[in-house]
Amino acid sequence: MKPKILIVRKMSALEFYYNGNHKSRQIIESHENHNQSVEKTEELIKKAGGEYRTITRRELSEELVNEYDAVISAGGDGTVIATAAFNKNIPQLNLKTDSKSVGALCQKDTENALKNFLNSNYKIEEWTRQDVYHDGKFIGRALNETAVGGEGMKFTKMARYNIMYDEKIEYHENSGLVIVTGTGSTGWHSDFTPYPRNSKIFKFTTARPIKSGEGEYFRIESKGHEGKFALDTIEYDFPRDSILEIRLSEYPLRVIQTENDR
Repeated sequence: MKPKILIVRKMSALEFYYNGNHKSRQIIESHENHNQSVEKTEELIKKAGGEYRTITRRELSEELVNEYDAVISAGGDGTVIATAAFNKNIPQLNLKTDSKSVGALCQKDTENALKNFLNSNYKIEEWTRQDVYHDGKFIGRALNETAVGGEGMKFTKMARYNIMYDEKIEYHENSGLVIVTGTGSTGWHSDFTPYPRNSKIFKFTTARPIKSGEGEYFRIESKGHEGKFALDTIEYDFPRDSILEIRLSEYPLRVIQTENDR
């Protein structure tokens, strides 16, 4: 039986920023190539007798994703992260359909990757995620990182906080910190040596002055006037004396990896 598939399609720069109207040939060609790749994906699923629905990230919800057997992220790394934020436990195939994206989290040979998936020629990798809580309330799951900064997430503003990790308690005054998963470590080449995506620990580094460490659990208490924290790309307020907790998620992202890309 063929899977019921949700395709999360990136909105191209032409759509997202320019409402379909721009004279740049490069932007237009990128939009056209992306659309053709998404259409090819739909054709292959249809040819295999599968059922699918195509949406943009604006329509995403955890309830919607849970209605499907698999979800396809069609775009670049940003689409992977946006899709993962609403994907609790459904297998996810990450396809690079945007030629402008680095696509470090995506499979590049989209046609062969999709054919292998539809022919059940794949394995599931589990990419560790962070469960993030603010004052005891669950905020979400971070695939790449959680960042803490001062006012407006500007690293020119001083961040002040207590941090507890690996049985240590420290007071920090610096330009902020970032706590990465193994997946996120590959995007911070100057700050981290990349480590496995299924690693059960998180690593952190601060910015000016630099300090680093690692652990399975972090507790951060804001001591600045108006701080901020961010899960991947989404920012939240981090008021003085409020507490941020970062834990090992019991729901890693279940990523479909095909034979050609293992």
